[in-house]
Amino acid sequence: MRQLLLINPNTSVAVTQVLLQHRRGPAAAPAAYQWLGATAAFGAPYIADERSYCIAGHAVLDAWERAQADAPAGGYDAVLVGCFGDPGWHALQHMAGVPVWGLAEAAVRAMAMPGVQRLAVVTGGAAWQPMLERWSRAAGYHPSAQGPLQITAITALPANGAQMMQSPDHAAQVLAQACMDSLEQADAVLLGGAGLAGMGARVRALT
Repeated sequence: MRQLLLINPNTSVAVTQVLLQHRRGPAAAPAAYQWLGATAAFGAPYIADERSYCIAGHAVLDAWERAQADAPAGGYDAVLVGCFGDPGWHALQHMAGVPVWGLAEAAVRAMAMPGVQRLAVVTGGAAWQPMLERWSRAAGYHPSAQGPLQITAITALPANGAQMMQSPDHAAQVLAQACMDSLEQADAVLLGGAGLAGMGARVRALT
């Protein structure tokens, strides 16, 4: 059985549990995979601005080092950084010695399918707008990069993911409207944010 580590860069254990719940579901992971979780020991309960994002990069490396104490006998086979912005991802790639994925990079790559060339991202937290625009440029998904898959629209709603978790029905309505608006500029829409894990079904039912 392959052992996969999910590192939550937020300090909220509740977010870790939500992410693990959706990674452990029968539709998400084959029986040959086991997901284990690690939560950031310092930083913000939910990353929502540049400062908390910067601190989260350090927290991810610390969480990796702490997770070694509970590692299975054969170690971890891969790591997922559970934040849609991938803090600390590049540094962890250099030190982990196993494949490392960031939530944003993994999610965008999963959207690379026939008929999808223009991708819109809808997320929560106004500060994420410039942060994700910067991320898309660095990752090569900005339209200026002229790659096969381009992020052509980013919408960051006022409430962040943690706030949306408190009122999921209302959040689904707001997200659904934002998704429908975004489709004017894209072929598909990606919901970004650890706090929005599992919201896809609610949003699809409203669109």
